[in-house]
Amino acid sequence: MLKLALIAVATAAAATPAFAGTRLTDTQFIQAGRCQGLISSQALGPVDAAAINAFMQSERGAHPQFIIDKADEARRDAERSAKRAGDERRSTLIAERDGACQAFGGPSGATTAAGAVAAPSTN
Repeated sequence: MLKLALIAVATAAAATPAFAGTRLTDTQFIQAGRCQGLISSQALGPVDAAAINAFMQSERGAHPQFIIDKADEARRDAERSAKRAGDERRSTLIAERDGACQAFGGPSGATTAAGAVAAPSTN
């Protein structure tokens, strides 16, 4: 029973962005915009972008318009990079999406470079 409770808590924590409840700095918001572009890019393989889209929408009001514009530019640049990436660069972008972008509500069970779905940890 305790193990089941721990699994439920771990699952809920994994689905929550690391920055939930705190305001991002302008720099973090721009980085999150890049992650949003990587996560939503179909060129890197399909993943659910709902979490980061909702997160970014909730953060928009906390930043000046020029920072929002920079985050949108970072998102578009990331999408464009993913679309034009060769195999090696694509692997690097997928690693960024599945690694560093987790802090902003990145994908869980994301598609790997080989096309298989990454299995969630059972520890």
